[in-house]
This record gives sequence, structure tokens and C-alpha cells, in this order.
Amino acid sequence: MKRCYSCFKLFENTETVCPYCGREEITEAEEPIYLEPGLLLNDRYIIGESIGAGGFGIIYKAWDTKLENIVAVKEFFASRLVTRAKGEKKVIVNKKSIDEFNYRKDRFLAEAKTMAQFGEHRNIPNVFEFFEENGTAYIVMELLKGMALNDYLKVHDGKIEKDFALLITNEVGRALNALHEKGIIHRDVAPDNIFICSGKDLKIKLLDLGAAKLADSTDEVIDIILKPGFSPYEQYDNSNNIGPWTDVYALGATLYAMITGYKPDESTNRKQVDNVKPPMVLDDSISENLSNAIMKAMAIDKHMRFKTVNDFLKAINGEKKVITLEKERRLKKIKRAAGIVLACAAIGVMGFYSRNMYEEKKEVKELKPATISVWYSVEEGSTEESAMNEVIDDFKKHYPNVKIESKAIPEEKYKEAIEKAKKEKKLPNVFESTDISMDDLKEARDVRNVIVSDQAKESVFLKKYNNPKKVPLGIVVPVAYVITSGNTAIEYQDNYFSAIDDFGEKTKISIDDGYKDMIEANLGSNEWADKKEFLNEDKNTSAVLLSSSMELDNIKQNTAKYEKKYVFLNTDKVICDYTYEWSLGNGSENENKASDRFLSWMLGNIYQNTLMISRCNDGQLPINEACFKKKITGGSLNALLKVYKNFEFEKE
Repeated sequence: MKRCYSCFKLFENTETVCPYCGREEITEAEEPIYLEPGLLLNDRYIIGESIGAGGFGIIYKAWDTKLENIVAVKEFFASRLVTRAKGEKKVIVNKKSIDEFNYRKDRFLAEAKTMAQFGEHRNIPNVFEFFEENGTAYIVMELLKGMALNDYLKVHDGKIEKDFALLITNEVGRALNALHEKGIIHRDVAPDNIFICSGKDLKIKLLDLGAAKLADSTDEVIDIILKPGFSPYEQYDNSNNIGPWTDVYALGATLYAMITGYKPDESTNRKQVDNVKPPMVLDDSISENLSNAIMKAMAIDKHMRFKTVNDFLKAINGEKKVITLEKERRLKKIKRAAGIVLACAAIGVMGFYSRNMYEEKKEVKELKPATISVWYSVEEGSTEESAMNEVIDDFKKHYPNVKIESKAIPEEKYKEAIEKAKKEKKLPNVFESTDISMDDLKEARDVRNVIVSDQAKESVFLKKYNNPKKVPLGIVVPVAYVITSGNTAIEYQDNYFSAIDDFGEKTKISIDDGYKDMIEANLGSNEWADKKEFLNEDKNTSAVLLSSSMELDNIKQNTAKYEKKYVFLNTDKVICDYTYEWSLGNGSENENKASDRFLSWMLGNIYQNTLMISRCNDGQLPINEACFKKKITGGSLNALLKVYKNFEFEKE
């Protein structure tokens, strides 16, 4: 038997084409300087075909013989400093370049250490191991399948749909926020370093942390990393004058390129004469606020940019109004008025802080010492665990008497874990129960104390809720996804519909079977087309898909080729559904009181902001009214503001 160095499956020696992946047998390296397929690294990784190469490295597919899965191995190979003889393993370093080679190799390993800090982050590639061998260094990381953003843009004529561009920007922004929290500046944000992963769950990864640098680093040598059009002016000199604002510029320039189809002019040219046109001038469908936000992010003067990536994300998502740079410069001159405003704000904050101190002392007295268990399911690659830890930490600051033992269980094993706990009569004190049947919740505790809590009063969608065993933390609403460009497109200007005939008698309408009950509760039964007829980009035959808000990101990704509109049901009664439900187990009196308080806490602004807004996709809607409005305002679901008062729920 021999191994295919593309899919790594074993096949017969007599065959010359892999029967599994269809690749012809790979017997030698693609280039003389590449490692030969079949070579074993670190007594563990079998090298396969090369899948990428640049000025400082070569990336190979590899087979992990211990875990028996495919990984990516990145080899440090600075082509102008080293070479390698065909068939050999060891690199040959140019004698004059030894110092630079060692310096850059150390930087390469520093990249690995940087990436390894963010192993659980959804938007940063996972690093498994790094080591030195063959006179150079290697990083072992997850193998990504999909396409780099620069290649994706080429396939789509240089420009993509605004909603998908915003989704990419938000995902990359989350990665940058994580880096900045650790004091790390990326310095090389651009379309070639953003990767769109293929697969069911849309993931965007920020690549190449080799240029990353600590913002307060005192390194004497500062590499000048440049991507014309995406690098800000301060990156063109050999100084320490970089910070979060550097990545803000690059992210803004990337969004500019995605939605306009034009790469911005080089910042050094803009410093002399700025001819970059605001996005709204190039495309009148781009809102003034979004256009202003992008231009502010790309300001030549770093002091005029957003201070943080998070501020930029709030602006592009419509949560923050942005004026033009010209107007902002004029307003900055009115310093005295600004000083008065700041002074008033400080007084307000002091009053708020004093009031909160009193409330916190009062809350601490209310709960006696207790230890409670919290269980929930997590999807692979999600950030829910880190979000839950933030919520738990916040809760413990207010209730230090309560100890919380949290357990994140893989989604595919979660139901089995709950059934086992039920049989052993050891249900956790607080646990997610979204797909748990009511029969399995017979031993669960009544949740009505939570439903009448102060936090629940902020959740307008819970007013008529009366399920005694579950508390929902989110909602899903019906959405019609309408294609407005291409062969099957229909003209539809309205943001709302009240019946399927609104889309035209001859229009083929698909339905998402996962939300069929909710759709038919609103519109009645019908002969629907299959969802695949809408999602097939090459042979699309359906112009409308009836589905839910939860599918928003998937629809954006799978129909990125088409212009589309999100249309919402506007009737006297819009039947929606609850999601992300939680329940309570039995414990001591102190444990039960602490559990009630914790589940109530999850209905409040802290939790709903941390998970349902910051960490979930655009279509996962908070049950808390203030957070619900905050999430949809200015975004793809903004039109729901007009109709959400008509929402009703069949599970009430």
C-alpha cells in the first residue's frame, strides 16, 4: 500500500491515481527547494503536497500520525536568504545573511507563539505546535479550506455584496479586537490575509500574524510592512508610531475595496493630494453613515480615526452616527463647549457609580454562599464558551458568595449528557434545554420566579410566556429572502409583505423545512419549492426563500453572487419562535436562589449584549427589548423596528 499525499488515504501500489480524491500519484516535490512528499517531520508529521508559498515560507499539507488527521505545516523559508538542494531536508543559509536569517526565524516562531494564545478564537487559525528542525522552523496549524478574500474578489469582479462585506469586516474586527486586548497590532490587514472558509458554518479567518508587533515593543529593528492601498501613512517610516489605529485604517481600506470595487490610493499619495472618493459617491446604494465611517477609518491623520476597532464596527453596523471628516475637523475647534460636555458627563458618571456601589452592596446581602453548576452545549469553533465566562465573571463580581462550576459540552454529546444526569437524578442547577423534550424535564424546577424577575420585565417578548420549565434567551422571526438580480430575479421594492401573492402569482417560492411550521403558521400551507432551488447559484430557479432570521449569515454566504433583499412579514399578528432555552435543576435553598438569580441575569443587558449581540450572527435576536432594538438598528434587519410590536409566539 502507498499513501496519497493530497488526501493521505492509503491505496494499492499498482494504482497511479488515488481512488479517493482522484489525484494522480504525487512522487516528487513541485519545486526543487520544497520538501519531498513522504518526509517525516518531528517524528510525527508526514509531508504532503505544497499548497502555498511566499517570500518567507512554504505551506504543506501534512498527515498527523498521532491524531490521524490532516494539518497544515508552515516552513520558514526566506527565499532570498536560504536555498535547499533537491531531495535534501536541511536548508542552506547564505553566509552573509546568517544574522538576518536568525532574526527572521525568531520572528517566525514569535508568530507561532502569538497565534497559539488565541487557539479558541473563531477568527484566528489554531496553532497546534511549533518546532525547529532541518536548520529552520515549522508551525503546525489547522488546515483551512476555502478561498482568500483577494481571490474571492477576483471571482466576483472585484466587488461583493455590501451585507457580506460587512459580515467579513465584523468577523475580522473581532479577531483584531482580541489581538489589541493583548497589546498586539497585526500591521498587515488586507484581502490576501483574510480567508473565507468553506463549509456549513461560515468562518472568516485573519491570517499571517508574522508581521504582528506588540504596541509597546521596544525592538530596535522595526520591519516596514507595506500593502499599497491598505497600509496607513505611519507604516511607511521605521518608527514605533503604530497602534490599534494602524489596523483600523487597513480594515477600513479593505471594506472600501470590497463594497466599491476600487482599491484606495496609496496613503503616501493621499498625504499630498487626497483623491479617494467617499464610497457613497461611487455607489449611491451605500448609506451616508457607512460611507462616513469608512472614510473616518481611512483618515490620513491617525488622530482623526476611530480609537478602536470596536468603535469602527459600531459605526458600520449603524450603532453610532458618524459625520464627515470635514465637519469633525470644524467641531474639534470648539474646545470650550467640548470641555463643558465632558465635565457634565463626568458628574453623571460619578452619580451613576455611587448609585451602583449602593446597589451592589445590597445585592451581595441577598444571596447566601452557594455553589451552582451551569451546563451548555457548544458548536465546534464557536466563541460561546469565552462569552459565557465573561458573563459568569460579571455575575461573580456582583455576587461573590456564589461559586459557579460551568461545563461547555460539545453539541453532539450534550443531549446524552443531560439524559444521563436525569437518570442519575443529578440535573445541573442551570442548563441549556433548547432541544430537550418536556418529558425529559419532568424533574426540572419551575422557572416562573425567573419569568417575573426585574430582568425579565425588560424582555417584551416574554410578557405572555407561560412554559413552567424553560426560559428562552432569544427569538427567531420569519424572513423572505428575495433575489433582485440574475435570471430568476423579481422586482420588489417594499421591505414588507403580507401574503405570498405579493411576490407575484408566477414566482416560484422555496421554503426552509427547518422553519416550515413557523412559516405555515403565518401563511398557511402551500406547494413550496425546495430550498436548494434558491441556494443553487449556478442553476437558481427560485427567486424567494421563506426562512428565518437565524439563516441570515448562511444566505449571505451561499448567495453572495446575487443582489438580494430581506423582506419581513407585516400583518396584525406575526408568529415567531423562541430559541436558546434554559432550565433549572433542583438543589438546596441557597443553590436554588443563586440559580434563579443567575438565569435572570442572563435575561439582562450584560448577558444579552455579551453573547446575543457581540458573539452571535446577525440573525440571532436577543429577547431583551433594548438589546433587540440595538442589534437590528441600522443593519440588515432594521425594518423589523416597524413590526416587532406585532410579534406573537405559538409556544406562549
